[in-house]
Amino acid sequence: MLHFIVCDDNITVRENINMIITKLMLPTDIEYKTIFFENYDKNFAEFIDQKIGKKIYVLDVELGSQSGIDIARRIRKNDWESIIIILTAHYELAYDAFKNRLMLLDFISKFDNYEQNLYDTLKIALKAFNVKKTLYFKFNRVSYKIDFADILYIVKDTAKRNVIIKTFSNEYNVNLNLTEVSEMLTDSFIRTHRACIINGDNVKKIDFKKNTITFVNNEKISLLSKMYKKEVKEHVFN
Repeated sequence: MLHFIVCDDNITVRENINMIITKLMLPTDIEYKTIFFENYDKNFAEFIDQKIGKKIYVLDVELGSQSGIDIARRIRKNDWESIIIILTAHYELAYDAFKNRLMLLDFISKFDNYEQNLYDTLKIALKAFNVKKTLYFKFNRVSYKIDFADILYIVKDTAKRNVIIKTFSNEYNVNLNLTEVSEMLTDSFIRTHRACIINGDNVKKIDFKKNTITFVNNEKISLLSKMYKKEVKEHVFN
């Protein structure tokens, strides 16, 4: 099981982090647990030494007399595998934090769009743990599990009122609509047409004049509408 250990004395920040972790982990097939602490107390110190599998720490720098840098140093005494992320209002301490050579994944400022920055950093953490994100669905009493990385695009089948999920090697008919499927996807997926969602990670090129999308396997579709062009440009090629 993967454990997220969050230590912050601000309840609003803790609630935001919980929502970020939920959004990140919902599409995965891995068991996880989020544990919250308000300060670096005895319980937290004891938790550091527990052998409970993979850990991702999100630590504030200053909580009373304790320092998140000191806690990271304490973690690294016996643990060089867990991932440590610092989330703080004291970004001026970033240089000192990294100078301590504690293998911090990131040092994130609470004053600079921290929700998105933390989400992006946690995505990197999952890659470090080789956690694959997966789409689950059932059709005709059969359960399916498809790695998001294998999906090219998802299109509406207007004749049957369902959707078709196209992967590198197969296609699946799913008794859901595009809106229902989109709620299961990660932010690598983008709407290009009222009848189509693509996986931006698998796009090779887009011809905005001809409204065609070519994927890395050279498969091409013509499902790019004017309504979505600006968003597609920003999302796929940013």
